[in-house]
Amino acid sequence: MINRRTQAATDVTTLQLVFLVSGEHLGRRRLAQRTGLSEMTVRLQLERLRDEGFLALNKSGAALSRFGKERFASLLTHVKALRGLFLTTLAQDTVTLAALVSLPAEKPSWWYRDHAVREGASAMILIRCCVEDLCFSHSEEQIGTHNPHDEQVIKGAFPFRQEEDLLVIVAAPDRKSAGLALWRVIGEMLSEAR
Repeated sequence: MINRRTQAATDVTTLQLVFLVSGEHLGRRRLAQRTGLSEMTVRLQLERLRDEGFLALNKSGAALSRFGKERFASLLTHVKALRGLFLTTLAQDTVTLAALVSLPAEKPSWWYRDHAVREGASAMILIRCCVEDLCFSHSEEQIGTHNPHDEQVIKGAFPFRQEEDLLVIVAAPDRKSAGLALWRVIGEMLSEAR
């Protein structure tokens, strides 16, 4: 029997893997490298997704099936990009991951941060994309006021952002924790959008 914590981690892992294979065929070794998950975890998740009809697996790697694209349409529509960032003043830990999403934050930023921390993150920042600037979602303070270098790094990593998009930025001691935390926050936002 799967306990609730394990099921929640599985859902986060599923979101992460589905997003990655939606863009290109990837094998379990490359998926493990990109996520920080073990190859065994990746293999088991891919096999489960294949058995449920969401993925096709072959020698070139995993790819979403038509059914998978339909099932995960919200994820593929609302998560625009995922990047690793090298920040200076906003850096909170060894690994920093960011996702550009076209989802509203229905809850206060601390609520999402708490979910990220439960997955192993040391910090989480929500940034709202304004007309020309990036603003902290909790205060509307412009990022560039005290963090001009980091604002340029973020703008360079996400040049195609649109007004009202959100950037979810998570910092953690390792790639696995950062990825799980980031996808936990995205998963919470997706569930609110349904």
